Amino acid sequence: MIKYSFAAISLVAALISGTATASIVLVDRGLPTANLNNAAGSNRSNVAWTEGTDPSQPDVSWVDGDTFKNNSNLDWSIDTIRMWTVEPSMTSATLWGGVDGSDMAIVSGAGSISPVKYSTGAEYQGGSGTFYAMQQVDFAVNIILAAGQTYDFFLTGIGGTYPAPFAHASNAALSGSPQDGADGSILWAKVDSSGLVVGGPWASNVNYGNGASWDKVSDLNVQVFGNVVPEPESLALFGLALAGLAVSRRRKA
Repeated sequence: MIKYSFAAISLVAALISGTATASIVLVDRGLPTANLNNAAGSNRSNVAWTEGTDPSQPDVSWVDGDTFKNNSNLDWSIDTIRMWTVEPSMTSATLWGGVDGSDMAIVSGAGSISPVKYSTGAEYQGGSGTFYAMQQVDFAVNIILAAGQTYDFFLTGIGGTYPAPFAHASNAALSGSPQDGADGSILWAKVDSSGLVVGGPWASNVNYGNGASWDKVSDLNVQVFGNVVPEPESLALFGLALAGLAVSRRRKA
């Protein structure tokens, strides 16, 4: 008699549920690998952004964010969103997010923070020449992003001078690394007791009157991990495979 183990049947069942599929990189807009810091001169690719507070509105703060888009024709099941900060004193991190045009909400209140450096071993260098430690922040999430949808995300944190950490960004053309979905714009949002409200996009090569402009555009660096949600046809094929195993284990040689 031909025998099939329960483990084989369980594997097919796991494939149907998606639990046996390892996460893949769905959006790769990671840290730059070229033209880093002041040594790159006018070709410098890396920068970091934050917003401040208004003393007249102590309960209000402003934060920076960005977007990524599901450019595939299948839904995504996202389990991790990764960002980077130039904020060595940050002790906790919170991720706000939502489909573009919808209300924003906290999607992860406990980011995993770890020290990180560029692939060259360097740290982030401020315009004054001072080097600053960087942090990688991984957020565990459970997000389904439909094909064609755009997702807005914002980082807030505790620790440091500002209500939000300096989020790492780079100029896509000079980064030397994949910069999926980079469009040269960043989002800003207002945060108060009622939540987070997206204010709109801004470009880092434009001076909006606060003297914070750069000489080129930039996007926040982000990596998104998860899986593609199987199509119904795929599920049907897995179901047939499972049925085939169930029948075959009763077949006689």
